[in-house]
Amino acid sequence: MFRWLLILLVLLAAVAGLLIGVLNADAVTLNLLAFQVSLPLGALVLLALVLGLLVGLVLAWLLFFLPGRLRRSNRSRSNEKGTDLTDRPNG
Repeated sequence: MFRWLLILLVLLAAVAGLLIGVLNADAVTLNLLAFQVSLPLGALVLLALVLGLLVGLVLAWLLFFLPGRLRRSNRSRSNEKGTDLTDRPNG
């Protein structure tokens, strides 16, 4: 079931990408400080969407997943140190 939903989602994304590319075929010039890029408007829109997705994923990883992993690692490290202290004989 999940596989079919994923295939459907990928197909819808591909069709949407094709529609954006076909309906926005006019060339535009993106003037950056260091260089100029002349691409179709649809390609620039899709490029902006992909870059936004990548930046969002990296920020989500840095803000949510990485701190959880560090907390879990610190917790397991402190648990290991705690067992070492209880295994020692007094004296």
